[in-house]
Amino acid sequence: AGANALRRAHFYRKLPSELTDSTSLGGVVSLTGIVVSMVLVYHLTCSYMQTSLRTNLVLDLDTDDHILLAFNITMERLPCRFSSIDLFDETGTKRLNITQDLVKVRVSSADGHHLEAAEEEEWTDEPGRDDEAEVATQEEDHADIQELDGSDFNLFISHKDLVMVAFGAPWCPFSARLTPIWNQFSQAVQMDAMLIHMAAVARVDCTQDRARELCSTQQIHAFPTIRIYRSHNTHSHEEYRGDRTVNELFQFITEAAEMEEADVGWHPLTHLTHISGEGCQVTGHVRISRVPGSLRISAQSQIHSFDPLNMNVTHHVDQMMFIPFIPTDDALDLQVLGDKDKYSENGAVIGEQSLRRNTFTMHEQATTLKHYLKVVPTRRVHLKGDKTDTYEYSNNYNEFRPTNLIRHAHEDHRRLVPNTVFSYDISPYRVVHKETAESLGNYLTQLCAVVGGVFTVFGLIDAMLYNGIKAVKRD
Repeated sequence: AGANALRRAHFYRKLPSELTDSTSLGGVVSLTGIVVSMVLVYHLTCSYMQTSLRTNLVLDLDTDDHILLAFNITMERLPCRFSSIDLFDETGTKRLNITQDLVKVRVSSADGHHLEAAEEEEWTDEPGRDDEAEVATQEEDHADIQELDGSDFNLFISHKDLVMVAFGAPWCPFSARLTPIWNQFSQAVQMDAMLIHMAAVARVDCTQDRARELCSTQQIHAFPTIRIYRSHNTHSHEEYRGDRTVNELFQFITEAAEMEEADVGWHPLTHLTHISGEGCQVTGHVRISRVPGSLRISAQSQIHSFDPLNMNVTHHVDQMMFIPFIPTDDALDLQVLGDKDKYSENGAVIGEQSLRRNTFTMHEQATTLKHYLKVVPTRRVHLKGDKTDTYEYSNNYNEFRPTNLIRHAHEDHRRLVPNTVFSYDISPYRVVHKETAESLGNYLTQLCAVVGGVFTVFGLIDAMLYNGIKAVKRD
């Protein structure tokens, strides 16, 4: 009775072989169906083995108060001693001349190599002496300071073994303070028995038409700038970094003259520069709030004024990343910033970058180079449930030049110094990328559908061909 019940429940009943009819065409159709079924099963299995990425946009409720802005930027024509990194945001935060967690390295504008603190100048030509300088007489020296411009600068430098020149501008308050000190210093030099034969003092007014090209050629960005020219060489110089007092200046030139005679080298109060231009590589990170703000790199000094038309803020961005806040114990290694592998987790870069190895050139004088960064928090949810938070951003770039700028205006707002600005705005929404995998039940369902579908379709094709050919033969 049980066996009979099972036989009645058999849905796939078999016909005796003598009641079935097989044809060669039917065999071809069957083999084709098998091949098609195997191909479809293969692709279905490959799809099952892979993960897919689903993207959603959600309101970012799980946020930290701060994130890190990490960067590696090279200002190709702005010296490190003038480079100031400032931070402003909508909450009223105003951080000026940030130095914490930042490293500044002097670089050559010519080829970008790092400059050591005591690195000497390198020049392809070796300027010779002007024979006329050898016949300069003591009577040419007088109490008045020599005012130089482009027509007599080289000749004056070639007259003496040691020449100190002050580059200034009348509108600069620091230049005005230096003027009486410089006059007294010049008189002291001319009254000294040793210095009068080997040293000279002069000044250059960079606002004069005949001196503007000279100041531009000498890369004079800040006023006043005091430079020392040695051995009749106008192509190499040092910059005086000591106090601007008569005693300090006189002591310096006396020691420098003695060192010149002894051929000792550079004076410790000077700063070697490159007439071809000096830049600054700024590497590090700053902590920012999750509100709109801006990072600014500009020229700042408490003892100098700047000529905006001689400033150049061309820059190269090697890296700029927004990174989730890292505790102090896990602080970023400033020396490896820029190495992509150092900031990866589970195969995803922490801080997706839009600015990477890009150079932005200043095409007009007194131009501010501004970047507008739209930052979007991004979360990657991996198949195992692990989460990686990153920040993606887009960059729009623009050059801005004030319309009422005057080269040597006395009003500060009309001498706006060019700078580089990175304005950022962090979105309140988060993009969530979630990895998903197909379930085994769904895979088996599709597998049955593929096999059954192929069997049914090719069965219909076989029946149509069989009945069609049979009908033709009957006619």
